[in-house]
Amino acid sequence: MFDSVFENPAILAIVFTFIYTSYRDLVSREIPELSWVPAYLVVLIDFVVRRLNEFSLINTAVAMTPSLIYGLLFALGMIGGADFLAILLVSLGHLSEPLIPLLVFILSSMAPLPIAFINLLRNLTIDRKAIESINCVKGGKKILYLVGRLITVAEFLRKKFAFLHTYPEEEGFICIGSTNVNIDFEEQKKSLERALSRGLVKSDDYVVYSPALPHIVFIAASYLITLLAAFYVRELSIFLGKQL
Repeated sequence: MFDSVFENPAILAIVFTFIYTSYRDLVSREIPELSWVPAYLVVLIDFVVRRLNEFSLINTAVAMTPSLIYGLLFALGMIGGADFLAILLVSLGHLSEPLIPLLVFILSSMAPLPIAFINLLRNLTIDRKAIESINCVKGGKKILYLVGRLITVAEFLRKKFAFLHTYPEEEGFICIGSTNVNIDFEEQKKSLERALSRGLVKSDDYVVYSPALPHIVFIAASYLITLLAAFYVRELSIFLGKQL
């Protein structure tokens, strides 16, 4: 069912693209749209030349489900365009193997869960008093226990990629549980620096933040894990078939 990686140009194109885009995601959190074009061309040509006879409406519908979900999230502004392009590339590259896109979708979606669990545990124990002292004059505080962690203003200003969830105001903080995928990180820092200069917060005061996670890296890692699992499952089935 699964071709050898080195015999499948579509898989090779996807893997090499993920290597490059993961690097860009780690160092800048910005990935040029043109980075995806070569892999899309290879995947589509490979499908027409080698896999068109394997086309199945059911398999295609299942394989495209993760892309439809990501497309909806992108339309709602909840994820970046690169995340959608990454999962769509996986779906198109495995239209006849729908389990691969599904597993990549599940694994990459689960990757941030340990961070959320650690945040919740710390905020309910070690940092409980500090986070309770944050006065949310606008927005809810409960969601902050799950999405964010405490950091001093001085430490936050040294972060390169981070979302601020508590914005200083005259009488407290505007508390925001969501993240803006199109945020300008430098402008966010300048906003906090202005609040610091106005005396709304001190450098050793706490704010709540969450790291801007490199989700392309999660998708890429999930893809490689899924490919390895598929390879070993195939080899095991071949071995068992010979034994019977």
